[in-house]
Amino acid sequence: MRSATISAVVMSVLLAWPSAAQVSTVGDIYVVQDPSGSITNLVASMMPGSIFPPPQEQFCRAAFNAIRAAGAPDDFDGVFSFSTSDQITDLNNVWMGPPVRSAATGIGRDGVFPSVNTYSSSKLGQCVYMGALGTTKGFIPGLPGSEPIPADPDADWSPSIGIPLPGVTSLTGIEMLGHEYGHHWLLGVEFDQADGRGKQHFIRALTGADPEGGQMGHPNQHYSRLTDSRSVMYGECITDLGGGSFRLQGCPRKYSHIDQYLMGLRGENEVSPMMVLEDPAAPGEGVDSLPMSRTSSGQTVTGLVRHDITAAEIIRAMGPRVPAYPHAQRCWKVAFIVVLAPGQTAVPAAMLTKVQKYQQRWGPWFNMATDGRGTMLTSLTGPGCPTPDGGVFVEPDAGVMEPPDAGGTEEDAGVVEQPDAGGEVITPAPDAGAPKGPTKEDTRVDLGTTKLRPGCSCNAAEGLLLFALGGWLARRRRK
Repeated sequence: MRSATISAVVMSVLLAWPSAAQVSTVGDIYVVQDPSGSITNLVASMMPGSIFPPPQEQFCRAAFNAIRAAGAPDDFDGVFSFSTSDQITDLNNVWMGPPVRSAATGIGRDGVFPSVNTYSSSKLGQCVYMGALGTTKGFIPGLPGSEPIPADPDADWSPSIGIPLPGVTSLTGIEMLGHEYGHHWLLGVEFDQADGRGKQHFIRALTGADPEGGQMGHPNQHYSRLTDSRSVMYGECITDLGGGSFRLQGCPRKYSHIDQYLMGLRGENEVSPMMVLEDPAAPGEGVDSLPMSRTSSGQTVTGLVRHDITAAEIIRAMGPRVPAYPHAQRCWKVAFIVVLAPGQTAVPAAMLTKVQKYQQRWGPWFNMATDGRGTMLTSLTGPGCPTPDGGVFVEPDAGVMEPPDAGGTEEDAGVVEQPDAGGEVITPAPDAGAPKGPTKEDTRVDLGTTKLRPGCSCNAAEGLLLFALGGWLARRRRK
C-alpha cells in the first residue's frame, strides 16, 4: 500500500512536468507552448487526474517548472499564471493563490506545504492561478461561457457560475490579483481580547456551518462580511451609525493595517484597530459572503455587537510575527506566465494586451495598496530587489512607484510592442529543469488554526453560488 501511494505521488509529479516545452518572452511576459496539452488539460479536463494538490495549483506549478526547465533564473518570489485556452469551464477556472513557502511565523502560515508540492525552485513563495485570459467554456449546454478577467484591470469583476449573476459585481480585476497574491500571508489568524473567551476567529468568514445538520463549519481564509476590513481579502467597509446600527457598503480595496502587519510591512504600534461585528445569534462566527463592489448602494444592519481588534490581540493569540517589521522582506519580484492552448504558437493579440495591462498595473497598484511600503517588480530585466543591509531592508531609490492620477491605465501605455520574431526564445539550460525533491519543511502539515491549505477557490462556481445565496439570505435576515 505504501509503495502504491509513493508511486501515485511520483506519477502525479511527472504528469505535471511538461517535456521539452518551448518557452519565449514577449516583453516582460513568459509564453509557454503546450502542444501536447499536458499543462492545459490539468484544468481543461472535467475529470482531472489528481485533486491534491488542486488542478489549478498543478497548472501554475507546471507553468513555472516549464520556464525553469528552459533556463529562467531562480530569482522569482512569485508568479501569476494564465491560459489562452477556451476549453476551461467556470467550474475548473478557479482563481487560486496557495503559498509555496511560508513567509513568517505568527501569521497562521506555519508548515502548510504537502510533499507533492514540488517546484523547481529554492526561492518561490507564491504561485497564483488566474486561468482563462479569454472566455471560459460553458458547462451548461447551449449557454456561452464568461470572460472572468476584466479587460481593464480597474474594472469591476462580474462573477459567474456558468451563467451570469445579474447585477452582481465585486472587486476589480487588479484587486482580485491582489487578493490571490495576498493569500501568501493572509488570512489565517485568530485574536484574543483577554475577556475570558480565549482565542476567537470571527474576524474570518465561516464556511460549511450547518447547525441543523450538526456541522460546526470552519473559518476560511477571508475576512468575515461583518469586518470593516476595506481589504482585498474581502470583508466590507462599515460605518458605525450609532445606536447599534451599522452601514455596510463597498469601497476601493487595498491591504488594511492588519494585513500590512501580517505581511511584514508595518509594526504593531502602527496598526489601527479594525472594527469587527458579532451576531449575538451566532456568537464567535464570521459571515461568508461575496464582498460588495465599490459602486454598491450598501445596507444598514442592526442588533450586532462591535469589537475593535488590535494587532496586540492578534499577537496574544498567534505570537509575534517573525521576522517582524522592519526586518521583514519588503520587495518581491514576480513573473507573469501565459500557457498557450494546444496548437497555438503565439498569444492572441487581445489576450496579450490584457495580460500586459495587468503586468504593468500590478507594481504601481501594490505599492499604492500597501501605503507605499511594499514593492513588486515585474520586469524580467534590470536590477532586482535590493538586499538587506544590517538586517534592515533598504528600499531602492526608485522602488516606490506612484499610482496613476485617476487610478486607471493609460491607453497608450497599455500595450507592449512585440518583437518582430514573436519573442525571445529561451534556450534550455543544463540541469535547470530537474525538479527538486520535497524538503522536510515541505512535508509538514499544519494542525493548528489553519485546518485546510491556505488559498481559496475565489471564483469557483460552487463557492460563488454559496457566497451569493449566503449574502442574499444574510441581507434578508438583517433587513
